[in-house]
Amino acid sequence: MRKHLTKILPLLLIALACDPEPVLLEQGQVIADGDHTGVYVLSEGLFNQNNSTLAWIDFGTGQPDSWASGTGRSPDCFEKVNGRRIGDTANDLLLYGNRLYIAVSESSTIEILDAATCSSLKQIPLNRNGIASQPRRITATAGFVYVCCFDGTVTRIDTLTMQADATITVGRNPDGICCANGKLYVSNSGGLDTQNPDNTVSVIDMNTFTETKRITVRSNPGSIYADGTNVYVVSRGIFDYGTMDYDSRLHRIDTKTDEVTATYNIPILNMDIVDGKAWFYGYGAGGTIQIMDLKTGQILDSDFITDGTRVECPYAIKLEPTTRKVYVCDALDYVTPGSLLCFSPEGRLLYRVQSIGINPNTVAFCDNKVTLTQYQGEPKIIGDINRVFRYMPAPGQFVNLLPKYEQGDDASSMNDKCLKALQSGNMITLGGFGGYITAGFNTTVHNLEGPDFRIDGNAYNGNAEPGVVWVSADENGNGLPDDTWYEIWGSEQKEGRATYGYGITYSKPTASDGDSPWTGSDGQTGSITHNTFHSQPYYPEWYAGESVSFTATLLPDNVTYQDGIYVMSSFGYGYVDNLPNSPENSAFDIDWAVNPDGTPAGLGSIDFIKIQNGVIGCNSTTGELSTEVSAIYNLNPKAE
Repeated sequence: MRKHLTKILPLLLIALACDPEPVLLEQGQVIADGDHTGVYVLSEGLFNQNNSTLAWIDFGTGQPDSWASGTGRSPDCFEKVNGRRIGDTANDLLLYGNRLYIAVSESSTIEILDAATCSSLKQIPLNRNGIASQPRRITATAGFVYVCCFDGTVTRIDTLTMQADATITVGRNPDGICCANGKLYVSNSGGLDTQNPDNTVSVIDMNTFTETKRITVRSNPGSIYADGTNVYVVSRGIFDYGTMDYDSRLHRIDTKTDEVTATYNIPILNMDIVDGKAWFYGYGAGGTIQIMDLKTGQILDSDFITDGTRVECPYAIKLEPTTRKVYVCDALDYVTPGSLLCFSPEGRLLYRVQSIGINPNTVAFCDNKVTLTQYQGEPKIIGDINRVFRYMPAPGQFVNLLPKYEQGDDASSMNDKCLKALQSGNMITLGGFGGYITAGFNTTVHNLEGPDFRIDGNAYNGNAEPGVVWVSADENGNGLPDDTWYEIWGSEQKEGRATYGYGITYSKPTASDGDSPWTGSDGQTGSITHNTFHSQPYYPEWYAGESVSFTATLLPDNVTYQDGIYVMSSFGYGYVDNLPNSPENSAFDIDWAVNPDGTPAGLGSIDFIKIQNGVIGCNSTTGELSTEVSAIYNLNPKAE
C-alpha cells in the first residue's frame, strides 16, 4: 500500500468504509464567525474512489450537518440532498454569488449548486476531443467562472447561462488559477512529468480571452494567489524522495509589468493572504503554521499555534478576513476522514470538527441561510455483490483501517463491514501477499461474448498492486462457495511468469507497532514494516493465532527504482488493482478461467469470486504493496 501523496501527484489512493459521526471538540461553544451563517468544506476523497464529499457546518447550531447514509453517519450534504455523490476527486470549491462551483477532476465535471439548498443546478462535463480535461482549480470575476484543467486548458463558464463558452490552451498540467488587474494567471505545473515539470505562469487577457505571455518561474508551480497589484505563486520543485519533501520557492509577480519581482526561499506549499500577510504551511506531517510579510519576505511568526495543538497533515488554510479566525484542514493520514480546526487570531484552538471528510481541501464561508432537504429516492448500491463469505487480509499498513476494526469485531462483523464498504464504493485492503476476500454476486454472471464482470481498485500509472482472481459456480445450488474454484489467468500466467501454490506465513509482532515477519515456502524471508504513516497495528486484530498462513499464485516482482522514484509497473491484463479503473482495464472474461493444468475451464456462468493479493513487494518510501478493491460488478446478469 502506498501512502496517499496528493501533493506529489494529482492522484489519490484509498477510501474508508464508513465515516463516524462528526463531532465538535467543544459542543457548547458558539462558533459564529462574522455575518456568515456557516461554512462549506469540500473533501476530495481519494483517486478513483468516487468518495469526494461536501460538508455544511452551521454556525447557528455549532454542528456539522450529518445524516444516516446506510453505511453509518455521513457529513456529505451533497449526497444527502442530491441522492448521488459529487464524483471522483473534487479538487476545488468556489462560492460565487449564490452558487457553489466544484471542480471534479477525475470525473471531469464542474458541479454547480444552489448555495442555499446544496441542490445541483447543473453538471458541466469538460472534455476535449472525447478525452477528459480534468478540471483542477477555479476562480471567478465579472460574471464568469474560469477553470484550469490538467489537459493544458482554461475554460470559461458564463454564470448566467451556466454554459462553458470558450476554452484556450496554456502550458502543461495547470494547477492553479487566479485573477488580478483584468488578467488571469495560470500556474503550469507539468506535474505529470515528475522529472521534467513545467516552469511557467500563463497570463491571459480576460477581455480577449487569449494568452498574452508566459512568465518563467521555478519548476512545478502550483498554488497561485492574487493580492492587490501582485500575484504570488508557489513553485514546488521536484519532490525529493530522500527527504520526503519539496524545496519550494515563493515568487512575487507584478501584474503591471508581468515580471517576477521577488523570490523567497521559504518552504511554502499552501497559504492564504490577508492585508499583505500570508498564513502558510509546508509539506508533510506535523507542519507548522507560519506568518510572513509578503512585501519583505520576513517571517513574522514561525509558529502561529500557541496552545500546543498539533496539526498532523495540513491540507488547506483559510482566514476569515474580518475576525481573523484561521481555519485549517487536517488530512491526518490521507486515508481516514480528516478534521477542520478553527483557531483564534492569537493561535488558540477554538474548536475542531472531526471526521469532516477524506482529505478536506477547501473552506468557503456562506452568508445565505442554508436549508438541506434529504433526497427521497432509493439509496444507490454500488456494484453487484450481496455477500462477503470471508475476509482474510495479510498484515499491511491499512489493515484494521480499511475497513476499520473496532473492539469486539470478529470475522463475521469484519465480513459485514467489507460488504458495506464495497456496496458504497469504498475501499477495502487485502494487506500483503496472499490476503484475500471471497464474495457472492447478487445474480449469476453469465459467460457471454466479451467482458463478463468488472473489479475496481485504486491503481494508476506506475502504481500497480496486482491481485489474482478466482471464480466459482454454484453447482450444488446451496448458495455457498464450496464448489470447484478456477483461477483467472492473466498475462503473467499465460507467459509462464507466475509461481503457483506459493506459501507464506506471517508472524504476529510482539508489540502493536512492530513489524510482521514472514517466511516463504522457498525459504525467503522478509517483513511487513511498520512505518510512520499509520500507527494502528498492521496484523489483523481479530485473528486469534500468533501466525497466519496463505497459499497463492505469486506474480513477478513489479517494483523498480527509476529516476529517483519507485515504479510499480502494471502487467498486461487479468488482474485487480493493476491498471486505472475503466470499462476496459477493470474488466474480466470468464473464458480466462482455467483448470489446474491450464486448459480452459469452459464455464457457462459464475456465482462467486475470490480476489487475492498476488505480489510480494515494497516501495521503501511508502510501504508494502497490497491489493485494494472498491467495487465488483456483474456485466452480464442475464443470459442471451
